[in-house]
Amino acid sequence: PQIAAFDGAVRGPRAVVRGGVGVFQNMPGASSIGGAIDNTGLPGGVQQLSCVGLAAPTPRWDQYAGHPENIPTACADGTTGSVFASNAPNVTLYNKDFRERKSVRGNLQWNGPLFNNRLAATVEGTYSSNMNQSSFVDLNFNPAVKFTLADEAGRPVFVNSTSIVPTTGAIASRDARVSQLFSRVSELRSDLHSTSKQVRLSLFPTNFSSNLTWSASYVLADNREQTRGFSSTVGNPTAIEWTRSQFDSRHQITYSIGYNFFDAVRVNWFGRFSSGGTFTPSISGDVNGDGYSNDRAFIFDPSTATNPAVAAGIRDLLASGSGPAKACLSSQLGHLAERNSCQGPWTSSANLSISFNPMKVRMPQRTTLSFSVSNPLGAADILLHGENKLHGWGQFAVSDPTLLYVRGFDAQNSRYKYEVNPRFGSTNPTFSTFRAPVTLTMQIRVDVGPSRERQMLTQLLDRGRSRDGQKAEAGMLKAMYGTGGVMNPMAQLLRQSDTLALTGPQADSLASMNRSYTIRLDSIWTPVTKALAALPQAYDQSEAYHSYKSAREATVDLLVALAPRINALLTPAQKRKLPALVASHLDTRYLAGIRSGTAGSTGGGVFLGGFWGGGFGGGGGGEHIIIRGGP
Repeated sequence: PQIAAFDGAVRGPRAVVRGGVGVFQNMPGASSIGGAIDNTGLPGGVQQLSCVGLAAPTPRWDQYAGHPENIPTACADGTTGSVFASNAPNVTLYNKDFRERKSVRGNLQWNGPLFNNRLAATVEGTYSSNMNQSSFVDLNFNPAVKFTLADEAGRPVFVNSTSIVPTTGAIASRDARVSQLFSRVSELRSDLHSTSKQVRLSLFPTNFSSNLTWSASYVLADNREQTRGFSSTVGNPTAIEWTRSQFDSRHQITYSIGYNFFDAVRVNWFGRFSSGGTFTPSISGDVNGDGYSNDRAFIFDPSTATNPAVAAGIRDLLASGSGPAKACLSSQLGHLAERNSCQGPWTSSANLSISFNPMKVRMPQRTTLSFSVSNPLGAADILLHGENKLHGWGQFAVSDPTLLYVRGFDAQNSRYKYEVNPRFGSTNPTFSTFRAPVTLTMQIRVDVGPSRERQMLTQLLDRGRSRDGQKAEAGMLKAMYGTGGVMNPMAQLLRQSDTLALTGPQADSLASMNRSYTIRLDSIWTPVTKALAALPQAYDQSEAYHSYKSAREATVDLLVALAPRINALLTPAQKRKLPALVASHLDTRYLAGIRSGTAGSTGGGVFLGGFWGGGFGGGGGGEHIIIRGGP
């Protein structure tokens, strides 16, 4: 085993550029083949019954619930064989060239200090080319156009007008089938492409602080994807087009802030602001006859619409609808809607955590008590506005994408009768099915095993005693434990004297304090390491660890006494250049947290929440002994 004490210099803030390119491949999931297993089109596969209009049997829900055998297995009498009645099964299959999704991603990142080391920043650009994106093609779809809708910019319809129920506008897709033996024959393919681009800027302070910590980042993203018309169409469902991604949130702002109150209670708040997701003005139902509810709406211009009710509905939305609805509709009047051409409102989310310093609330150091509140914004919304007047704070805003409801069909003029949805684009939480809950969680954690320091010490001392190996001599123990496993910040400052631009008096003072410190360390650890080396074959592990712990506490006490003098010696500009790991060892709160080891929530400064500077100065707890090759 190679054993060495921490003795390297810790570098201060400096600019770093890094980047990389990688290929990422998805693994197939067992659940993905479920549709193909169920929908074989054979008698043993899933069967379906499609009854449209007068072919639909009168439903008797009370009989169906308790007696599944009463569920109809045929359409209404006299409709069998008509275009409105069908029991043709669906089929799902994989294309022979189907592959799981794969992406090639590259990123370039810059890290560096800003504003004379007051802040540290990260700027990162990422590009991802995503291949083998999945979609499906209905092989049983016949793209022959039967007629067009003149008042909807010539939208093609793939069934005869006689296959549409005039009173409701319900449509039977039988005319659009290549074979009447099957309904949908969905071939799963992986031949589409998408791209993702984003730039991220992050800021955080370089100075270590046991009181206040914060960070903030902004992301600008652009996500585009190819889609087939079977998922969203205004023309031929087999056509492929490039559009904004369904989950394209262009702007995101994340932040965190934490404060240590009286070194007893630490409050942390994590939040996010996101620009709204995209949505598509759509029609509820199938109007082109391809058998799918995938039709994008035609945005009727109120000044030219032939249906007065539709004109009035669009006019009301333009006048008093939600902001996203007005912006989306006004830019597309008189046109078929583009996919994902609308964008919802900004949303915010947050989490709150409260933790207690066990050493200040009379709990053992090994005990951690904390509370967390998920969605505190939602809690504030309920408290301030009540359950019936929620403003949607802390909720993911899901915009209502349905613009038009089909209410009938005018076969003579080849025109659908529509009703405008007055809640188009609305994100009113009153009508939302799912809400982010508000939960309060209390957590009590107790470290029950031996501390890391004790395990390392006893494993070393057991060699040559109760375990095979050679006993550690006093010199080796002195080399390992001569600093108590605690960094000497004065040595680090002297190593970086050029970077810190130390003056002669500063360097002399640091050197003097460092000499005094090392001499006193030697007087603390020399008798302890000699006593540990001289332990008999059968020794008391608790007593050995107690002697180590007492020496460590005495070591940290020396630093606690010296820290104010060292801090007073340095200028603010010099402190900003200190790596977080060095600065933490000049903070008396941090030193108090690691005084007896790294057990519990105060060990290593975990409770104190020191910000580690994003990699500029390193990080970790108070133990800096490295063991390589040990069992």
